[in-house]
Amino acid sequence: MVIRTGLARKPWTNYKTSNHIIAYLDILGAKDMICNDNNFDFLNHLNMFMEDAIEESGGGIFPKEEEIYIKIFSDNILLAIELKENDEQKDNKIATLFNTVANIYNEILRYGYLIRGAIVEGEFFHNDIIVYGKSLVEAVQLEENVAKYPRILVKTEVNTPNNLYYLMKDNDGEVFLNVFHLCNIFDDVAFKINLLELLKKHKNNEKIKEKIMWMINYFNSWFTKYEYRIMNQQKITDEEIQEALL
Repeated sequence: MVIRTGLARKPWTNYKTSNHIIAYLDILGAKDMICNDNNFDFLNHLNMFMEDAIEESGGGIFPKEEEIYIKIFSDNILLAIELKENDEQKDNKIATLFNTVANIYNEILRYGYLIRGAIVEGEFFHNDIIVYGKSLVEAVQLEENVAKYPRILVKTEVNTPNNLYYLMKDNDGEVFLNVFHLCNIFDDVAFKINLLELLKKHKNNEKIKEKIMWMINYFNSWFTKYEYRIMNQQKITDEEIQEALL
């Protein structure tokens, strides 16, 4: 029994935040799907996605003391890695988080769902009960108010080689994670089919359609970009878009 003593009672803990790289992800449209999931189909798909997220996070990339922290609440995923002072592994840790987020995004896109989110470096704390910190607040605000499209905004400094490989700059100047850099062979075919199906499904909803069209433009910009794909380039054509909108 806890004896309530008002202001006379003081915390016994002395917790402090420390520098982390964190990712906050939100599955778009999941709230409506949860509220209308009468046959629990989405619940079980969601469980499968989250199991995949945990698998991606615990794949033995780091020693145990440096594993990625993961917290899942409904349709939100939070990932975090501590960055120590003068951390010699900082670039590798950031790259690992980028890779994990890209893998999670691609896994979910294979089933026809989109993600929006943000990756932020800053102060963060977690234990078995609480997640807390300025970086988490910033990431949530970025996801809700700035990301707008199904993209993962990135707000951390990355060295030049990783920057060129992992990141892309959007038309509004925002930097976002290039999730397609880690997709598997033939994923582009599945992604194309799913994006056209999403466009067809939401063709009468201008707000959702705008998000899907952003994703289609991103898809086309990446999968038609490099010479090594010249024999098997995937593109969502204007004709295919118009057919989906009929």
